Amino acid sequence: MNSDQRILIYYDGSAEAKSALVRAGRMAVALDAHTHVLTVVDTGTSVVSTAGLLCDLAYVGIENTTRDLLKEALDQMSESGIVVSGHIAVGNVVESIARHAEMLDVDLLVVGYRNRRGFARWLGGAATYTGLVERAKGRTVVTVPLE
Repeated sequence: MNSDQRILIYYDGSAEAKSALVRAGRMAVALDAHTHVLTVVDTGTSVVSTAGLLCDLAYVGIENTTRDLLKEALDQMSESGIVVSGHIAVGNVVESIARHAEMLDVDLLVVGYRNRRGFARWLGGAATYTGLVERAKGRTVVTVPLE
């Protein structure tokens, strides 16, 4: 690779993330970019989904699922002929993406995005990745909806 371009793709296994992975793969090939995939063990969501009782066994299960998701993404990219590095983080998704973007000095962040509908739109505050855009520090953030 002779390009200095770097892409970081956040992958959570959702349909939107799968769409983002495909689109980012096309960009990586076109730019001859160094490509990184990040999955996150989202401890905040995990604690909420277990009613605040995140035991070791539940955490290990969540971590294993996250590792499986990363392997799925890396395998898909590799099958497309894309050289890719994988990373796992633990914590808040937006903070983890921003931290890895800075650590890896990426130029482009790619995330799947689901438009809020109905009650979720009415109740929700800022969109999930608004904080990411604020923390991107001059990086391009691409949100990819379901194709």
